[in-house]
Amino acid sequence: MRFLLLISVLILVFYNIAGAFQDSNKKLQDSVKPDKQLMIDTGQKVPVELPDSGKQLIPEVDTAVLIVEQDKSTLTNSELFIYILLSVGGLALFFFIFVHTLFRTFHKSRSTRQSLILSWNLFFLVSLIWIFIIWGIVANFWTVTSFFIVMIFLILVSLTMLIIAIKTRN
Repeated sequence: MRFLLLISVLILVFYNIAGAFQDSNKKLQDSVKPDKQLMIDTGQKVPVELPDSGKQLIPEVDTAVLIVEQDKSTLTNSELFIYILLSVGGLALFFFIFVHTLFRTFHKSRSTRQSLILSWNLFFLVSLIWIFIIWGIVANFWTVTSFFIVMIFLILVSLTMLIIAIKTRN
């Protein structure tokens, strides 16, 4: 019974959709009259009026108008290179500070796995802050929605890593 009801509803819906398309085609055909059709090119020459040579056809354009102002949100190649160098340099510095140095400090009081996870997590957190400073504030991407979505995702991953590192016993 339900199957027959479903089939009948589908038939009615498709019939109404097909009728709507036929109505729109009729309206389109009615709106095109024979006098509004394109003319066929028969090779006949039509006289063309040439402009008077005394008149100036192209108006003079002030060259100051043609100067295009750069959008402040665009990056030049040199700015992009500087931001990438600052990011990589900062990340390398934080790697040596947090992963190499703090791993030894944590390893004295904690297990190898826990100290390794904690040192990498601290490196990750400080790197997030550094990337936010360089790309968010200096490069002025802090108003871009996609930048903030990525930053929030990375912070959530970092917090998850921190919880795992603290809860680890071995």
